[in-house]
Amino acid sequence: MRRSTMAVATAAVLSLLAAGPPVAADPGDAPGTYENHVMDDLADAFSDPSIIQGKDGYWYAYATQTSLRKDNRGGPWDDQYFMPIMRSQNLVDWEYVGEVFGRDNHPEWRDFEKTYYWAPDVRYIDGLYYLYYAAAGGGGPRNQIGLATAPTPAGPWTDIGRPVIEEDDGANQIDPALFVDDDGTKYLYYGSFKDAGVRAVELNADGTAPAGDSVQVVGSRQGEAPYVVKRDGFYYLFYSGLGCCEREKGGYPVFVGRSDSPLGPFTDRDGDSLTGLYPGGTIVNSPNGNRWVASGHSANVVDHSGQEWILVNGFDRFEEDLTWGGRPTLMDRLDWIDGWPTVNAGAWSSDGPQTAPVGTWDAGSRFEDGLGGFTAEGPGRWTTGEDDLSGGFAAGGANSPTPSFLLPDDGPSGDVRLEADVRVTDDRGRAGLVLGYQDSRNNAVAWIDGSGLLAVEVKRHGRIVERVASQAYEGLDLSAWHSLTAVIDGGAAHVELSASLLGMPLAELDVEVPDWTPGGAASTRGAAQVDNLGATALYEPVTERIADPEVGDLLFGEEFDDADLAGWEWFGAPDGRVQDGSYVWPTQDADLSGKGAMASALLHDAPEGTYTVEAKLHLPISEDPATDESQRPQAGLVAFQTPSSSIHLAPVRNGPSGQVLLWIGRDRNPWPEMQVGTAADDLWLRLRHTVDPDTGEHLFQAATSRDGADYTWGGVWHLPEGADPQIGLVSMAGEGLTATFDYVRFYE
Repeated sequence: MRRSTMAVATAAVLSLLAAGPPVAADPGDAPGTYENHVMDDLADAFSDPSIIQGKDGYWYAYATQTSLRKDNRGGPWDDQYFMPIMRSQNLVDWEYVGEVFGRDNHPEWRDFEKTYYWAPDVRYIDGLYYLYYAAAGGGGPRNQIGLATAPTPAGPWTDIGRPVIEEDDGANQIDPALFVDDDGTKYLYYGSFKDAGVRAVELNADGTAPAGDSVQVVGSRQGEAPYVVKRDGFYYLFYSGLGCCEREKGGYPVFVGRSDSPLGPFTDRDGDSLTGLYPGGTIVNSPNGNRWVASGHSANVVDHSGQEWILVNGFDRFEEDLTWGGRPTLMDRLDWIDGWPTVNAGAWSSDGPQTAPVGTWDAGSRFEDGLGGFTAEGPGRWTTGEDDLSGGFAAGGANSPTPSFLLPDDGPSGDVRLEADVRVTDDRGRAGLVLGYQDSRNNAVAWIDGSGLLAVEVKRHGRIVERVASQAYEGLDLSAWHSLTAVIDGGAAHVELSASLLGMPLAELDVEVPDWTPGGAASTRGAAQVDNLGATALYEPVTERIADPEVGDLLFGEEFDDADLAGWEWFGAPDGRVQDGSYVWPTQDADLSGKGAMASALLHDAPEGTYTVEAKLHLPISEDPATDESQRPQAGLVAFQTPSSSIHLAPVRNGPSGQVLLWIGRDRNPWPEMQVGTAADDLWLRLRHTVDPDTGEHLFQAATSRDGADYTWGGVWHLPEGADPQIGLVSMAGEGLTATFDYVRFYE
């Protein structure tokens, strides 16, 4: 879309905004399907996505600055989207709304035509939308984090006029993400692949400046793109690993750790810290061998059924003609299994038709066209109103303390998810979400009042027989719209008050509720307003991960019990030696890139078809003596066709951190490669080989273990069809360490 056509498109969208969002589809419509990538009507690139459900009922998505045309890499400047905005009513079909910045409203504290505007993070706080972003490039002294605000998710956006963090704290100040805790405290997470790592800092009450010193929450050179949600009392920190921006060798897996504090320390599923010498990190998403690579920089969203979804950006490795940036947005189901998130039960990013998110309610309304589909019960009356932020809404009020109900004519029963946006506009009012209704004397309602008290009251025969309450923080402005949700599962209700459904509960509680019909809204005494009111059958959670690859019987192996090495051959000059039942091999000051000295590789023909190769390795990366950044001593397994068509799995000391990488590149520079499991001086390494039946490519999935029993299976990479790769060992990329291989074994 060129600038000459953008004004027409923008006018059309503004007309839609004025008219309000379309009504939900018929309740009987079955969920459809979708296929990655999404938001593709704008351009090939929709990178570093952020998403929020607006108070007008639409979902809004935002992305890093990108080009309008595929042949316009980086300019001219007037042919750029300066953080484009898309919106959708169902999370599948998207339309262009506009962009955050332009010549008329760009940040004055940077040189506009030399600054790139990256990685927006959008939140809603007390009636205002906050957008944190990275200002990068030559328009300032360094990469910095900015903040703009707007009255609606479509804008207009006004920058605060200065960076949020004015001091240089050693971090690469990009990829910001805000988290607001249940006490109202704001935290900002940011950083990318420098020694300072990913940082977290408490902000002032306005969210415009630090209120203290930042702390490291992800280890040095380990990741970027943080994103935090709170669930079941834990703070979950998502972040993305190496390889964001090159489709030829980009891994960019998404990891997660959790903590009982927003400032950490965060640990992974195995209890390993994200900031230690060998940082942990539980894999959420990683390349799986299909067309999507570099699939990271995540943000989460929930559909009407309660199912969570994760958005990442990634490269289509088969696409030749790419827009500047070239990374479209992918969307997939996010499953929580045994307290930890994973994409598609561990299958990771999808390539092919998928069941779509639930974008319509079974019963609900945005009240753009009155109260149709709902019936009022009890004293008082319900009316409709309208404002610029939410569009239409329903208003209830009664002078009697007896509640007034607004109930759907045909709501779902059983296990459901209920949601509404609510606000209380005087001291006497209460807004409620109906958890169960039999009649005006027998009902269960989740109430919120102007003081921020969240309470569930269960009435039988007109008397309150159970009451459970949770107090939101003092000063929360309930005269602004907030989200009230309830998940009813097997008679147990989990109720949350939040700003905007982004995993940041401000108050929550659990209560048993009677088996009465759920759905609808309630008000009592003073004025209360309700919008985006819906009830939907609860999603069916996935409770089991897909199985790890099955390793079969031993085919053959090399135990290094003699110096014969039958069946092995050398690429390059022989090196190392058999000693005491191991192969001992000092790391070479050489690699497989061909830029300098060519490294040697000890190789063996591999079995045909599917197999797993395993090696036990000791490499003391904890003692890495390298002081030269060009030195990255490493050793491990290699899959080898030619030096330029090979991958290897090896631990390495990457500055202050030890990592295990699947080296998609073939030199000593750890960028961009793919992290796998947690490193150690003693490791068991595996490569699992399969052949893609459609492309003929050789696919290799990497795994690591620190005890030889429990393996972490990481991402998949590919070598071209044709010659069967040989499998072997390398020890290279800088002198100073000695690798000891105990064995190499091939399994079915």
